Amino acid sequence: MAESSQSRGPFMKRIKRVLCPVDFSETSTKALEYAERVARSTGAELILLHVFDVPEDLGMLGQQVPSDATLPDKLQAIGPSSPDVPVERMLHAGPPAEVICWLAQDRHCDLIVMGTEGRTGLAHLFLGSVAEHVLRHARSPVVVVRNRPANEPPLEEPRVLPLRPPRFL
Repeated sequence: MAESSQSRGPFMKRIKRVLCPVDFSETSTKALEYAERVARSTGAELILLHVFDVPEDLGMLGQQVPSDATLPDKLQAIGPSSPDVPVERMLHAGPPAEVICWLAQDRHCDLIVMGTEGRTGLAHLFLGSVAEHVLRHARSPVVVVRNRPANEPPLEEPRVLPLRPPRFL
């Protein structure tokens, strides 16, 4: 018996559009590979977004035209390896986390796939985290991909200690 889309709830709807923010780093490349697999397996459109610093001469045109003239070519050079994945490339100025959340909402993205460096401690405190902001504020589900070292040891099974008996026994 086929399940109707209404009975699956809002989080089980078909993925039609995947947003993948890119910053041309190795971690971003891993996220793009994952986003491409999701888009290919669901038949979704893939939106590649690069957010750049606000240019000094900000005007309406300045939101899409970066002061670094090489960015459009860099963004054009990356993308899905499969021709069956429709892709749209976008450049936008502003604070990355806010632009990502807004654009995902504005373009009705069903999923955001992004990379993170996984900073902790003082680096996280001082630098903040774009991924954390997106996780907290995005209106659509977010998948965060980390670039883990190849020699990273596997996780160990958690140890569960036996409970102490109550004192009155």
